[in-house]
Amino acid sequence: MAETFASRCYQEGVDCVIRTGELNNSTLVARPPGRFRWIICASPAYLREYGIPQSPDEWAEHLAIHDFSGSARRTSELRFARGTKTLSVSVNGDVAVNETGLYIKMCLAGFGLAQVAESIVPEHLREGRSIEVLADWQPPSVPVTLLHPHQRLLSPAVCAFADWIADII
Repeated sequence: MAETFASRCYQEGVDCVIRTGELNNSTLVARPPGRFRWIICASPAYLREYGIPQSPDEWAEHLAIHDFSGSARRTSELRFARGTKTLSVSVNGDVAVNETGLYIKMCLAGFGLAQVAESIVPEHLREGRSIEVLADWQPPSVPVTLLHPHQRLLSPAVCAFADWIADII
């Protein structure tokens, strides 16, 4: 898939792309600006109705919004880590989406607990529309990589974009 993707980049004139997760072999140049720190959050209305989970084991008593996309389909299990201890927990939920904006809207509307990258919901957390739970049980972080074709000279705009991405991750 990475080779096909690299070929499409050359053919379609793509300057760069951002990928999350572990990379497969690729002919693209990889610049890793950082890692997504995942958090678990929910709306105040959801937490009033279902309570605030105190440990990942309590997820079985809660609803989760399921997220799936492309080849990285999520199952009904979520992984947590605290220090060297890791834990997989089955979660229930009636809603599954495949778009980040909708996933966040469903969380804010009270459909369940959500596992999101902290860098995409800071205003919701700051304004109290979403509340982080289980802060001491962080889901494992995920690498974020900026990829670009190796034969293409990076424009100043792409360089500025890469620097900006590194600052927000």
